[in-house]
Amino acid sequence: MSTYIDLSHPICDSMPGYPGDPQVSLQQTASLGKEGYTDFTLSTGMHSGTHLDGPMHLTSSLTRIADLPIGQFAGKGWIFNVVGQKIIDLPASAFSHVTPGSVILFYTGFDLYFGQKQYYQSYPSFSEKTAHELVNKQVKIVGMDSPSPDYEPSNIHNILLSNHIFILENLTNLSSLLPYRKFEILAFPLRIRADSSPVRVVARIE
Repeated sequence: MSTYIDLSHPICDSMPGYPGDPQVSLQQTASLGKEGYTDFTLSTGMHSGTHLDGPMHLTSSLTRIADLPIGQFAGKGWIFNVVGQKIIDLPASAFSHVTPGSVILFYTGFDLYFGQKQYYQSYPSFSEKTAHELVNKQVKIVGMDSPSPDYEPSNIHNILLSNHIFILENLTNLSSLLPYRKFEILAFPLRIRADSSPVRVVARIE
């Protein structure tokens, strides 16, 4: 029997967001006692909470999330513990076991500060060398428990997205995966005609 581990932040009203992004609004608009049914309305940008960046986000690609094959959003998972590293700069040998089509997760421990000032101002960033190693390994998704793999001018975003590698941002609970060597990552976005999408990311452990 499989075990499932949720790696996503819950979506809630006024949830923390990247500075300058639209604020999330989640409001109950109907109740069983008054209208005879319950309903909620959600207003959010595509980059709030746990989400997936698609190539259209920061490259000239015109491909929207809804147009991508569903198989692109699941794959064999690998996790790297990089807690304490200000610059994530791993040698090529660190990825020797990684196979093409994998989903690579980086545990930074920064989800502990989700919503706090330091979460958005002092998160670790990736070296270009590491980004190119991920491209060389032909991975399909790179994810981290922080708001971004880089700072402006977003060089790491461009390296990954221009090579059709999606980016999962604002993951949480990655420490739960550290004891496991084998797991699958399921990161299905909404079938939405946009550059990116909120996503429920789940690890499946056999």
